[in-house]
Amino acid sequence: MKHILIIFILMGNLTWSQEVPSVQVIARPLPNKTMLRWAVSDPLAWKQGNEYGFLIERATIARNNIAVVPIERQMLVTYPLKPQPLEAWTTLANQDQNAAVMAQALFGDSFEVTTPGSDMGQLYAINEELEQRFTIALLAAEQNFEAAKMAGWGFEDNSVITGEKYIYTITVALPEESTMQIKEGTVYASTDLYEKLPLPIGLAATFGDGFAQLSWNFSLLQKIYTNYIVERSEDNVSFSQLNGLPIFNADKTDGTESLSLYYTDSIPNGKSYYYRIKGKSAFNETSEASEVVFGGAKKELEFVPRISRKEIPTDTEAILFWDFDEKGNERISGFELQRGNTDQGPFEVVKQGIPPEERSTRVQNLKRINYFKIIAKGKNGLDSESFTTMVQPVDSIPPKPPVGLIGKMDTTGIVTISWDKNLEEDLAGYRIFRANNPKVEFSEVTNETFKNEIFIDTVPSKNLNQNIYYKIQAEDQRYNRSEHSAMLTIVKPDMIPPSPAVLKKFEVTEEGIRINWIPSSSTDIASHSLYRRAGNEAETKWVQIFESVIKTDTTFFDTEELERNQYSYTVVAKDSAGLESKPSDAINVFWNGKTLTEDEIKLIGTVNRELRFINLSWNVKDEEVLEYRLYRGTEENNLKLYKSLDKDAKGFNDVDLEINSNYSYGLQLVLNGGRVSVIKKINVKY
Repeated sequence: MKHILIIFILMGNLTWSQEVPSVQVIARPLPNKTMLRWAVSDPLAWKQGNEYGFLIERATIARNNIAVVPIERQMLVTYPLKPQPLEAWTTLANQDQNAAVMAQALFGDSFEVTTPGSDMGQLYAINEELEQRFTIALLAAEQNFEAAKMAGWGFEDNSVITGEKYIYTITVALPEESTMQIKEGTVYASTDLYEKLPLPIGLAATFGDGFAQLSWNFSLLQKIYTNYIVERSEDNVSFSQLNGLPIFNADKTDGTESLSLYYTDSIPNGKSYYYRIKGKSAFNETSEASEVVFGGAKKELEFVPRISRKEIPTDTEAILFWDFDEKGNERISGFELQRGNTDQGPFEVVKQGIPPEERSTRVQNLKRINYFKIIAKGKNGLDSESFTTMVQPVDSIPPKPPVGLIGKMDTTGIVTISWDKNLEEDLAGYRIFRANNPKVEFSEVTNETFKNEIFIDTVPSKNLNQNIYYKIQAEDQRYNRSEHSAMLTIVKPDMIPPSPAVLKKFEVTEEGIRINWIPSSSTDIASHSLYRRAGNEAETKWVQIFESVIKTDTTFFDTEELERNQYSYTVVAKDSAGLESKPSDAINVFWNGKTLTEDEIKLIGTVNRELRFINLSWNVKDEEVLEYRLYRGTEENNLKLYKSLDKDAKGFNDVDLEINSNYSYGLQLVLNGGRVSVIKKINVKY
């Protein structure tokens, strides 16, 4: 079914093609009240809404910019709003034909609509009776808010409070057993949102022979005004309304859209008139008048010149011939010749004051391409002009080479290049050429003349060429081509990761592990990163411990946070584009830990002659000790293992002594993994 789109402001250019019908609603906040208007988006749903009525709920969501929690909800009607009985419409219908149309649409036994011309004809040309009632009723409601309220499609909330913000919800009061779905409509409103109606904008007037055509912009204010009033005055003081029917826009079903509304007024020639317009909203509000335009109609010049022939004796001059009815000679002051670079202009005057009797003229200083038209200058101020004709002398001069080439290539292989526009008047476009090697012949990548100054190309990004090269030629309308432009070099984004480095050797010492590698052979290397993993579990995370930005820096001595454990090492190379190589083959190293020095072992011997023993006590740094080995001898160099003590021992009392003897003691630690420390030695005299 084909439907007409009504300019129904509250429905935002509503169409009846929605799968589920819905209530569409708008609000107009005023300082002391809120006016609501709504409609249903489908003829059948509209009929259901009229039958069962509409409910209005108001939710207060904020008060003085503080959220209301929980939201306060209030039903504004005690019963569903329905169209008032037919007899209640009599007075309003006699005053306004829109109310009469609505009453007929709601209550008439039959409903036939005549089909006038123009856009109104489109609006009324609806086949089915229900759709006729639906469409015409909504249009009439747009023109009379009081009638909309009588139909149950409008409401005034006079209980609003300044500083409160509301959400209004309009629902069709369908019975529970109804199978039809009609979506509710909601709108936000607050007295804080009140704004004075804006003035209509863009009013302009064109005056012709016996008429004035007015136009103004309706698109920018179409959410506010449903129709317009046109007023005219002879003295710019007293204005009277011209249009009996409302002027509004009916969008066409072919997808086209106009930004302006038009009104044509028939007026006598030789007299000035003043015009202004006023906008009308869906709530019966009328705006203040727009700015005033004025002017007068003049009798048109009946005769029109026509350029009939042209001659080009040289490359720099032309002779133009035109036809013009001799009866018009007395009506004109002469002819004027204008020239442009295109048939659409802009045009400049190249010759004026050509006598009315002349029918040819010679033009000097031709440009590469010329569009001429001849203007008959009417004595009454109205002119008539010929169609344009192109004059182009023999052209063998090519355009200048394009300049200002810039370009870039992304990682997907999309190349974008641009350049400055050539200024030749007869420029037809450009030819683009490409090469992978600047020393070979460039190949054209355009099959026809390219007419823009931005060109998109696609090239393979993953190949051995680091650059791609472009040149451009400009071409005129005679197919003359310029020299090639300067070559544009575009660096391809790096898509190839560098070759991996190679771990060369390692050295294990008591202080740590020294790693050495052979750097990546790629030329654009930016850094090498050394990674370490503790243990031999594959799930253990690799940790970066060193990064070198100097290619010759290929050694690292790892001493930080090492414990007795197995460690794996690998190297990753990174290039200037941030691409990383594959990790090098890992090497596995076992580190036994550092050996304790004598200074790290504290051993003290104390003589107790009264009880006849030597007390040996010791203390070492935090190490995992498995066993203590105590050595004794009468000389420092002949120490022999004397006692083995468990890991918890902190001292030993030696009682196997002889008076006036010198004893040498040594303490050695057996550490985790079987490592042994140096022997800490002391001498004690007993």
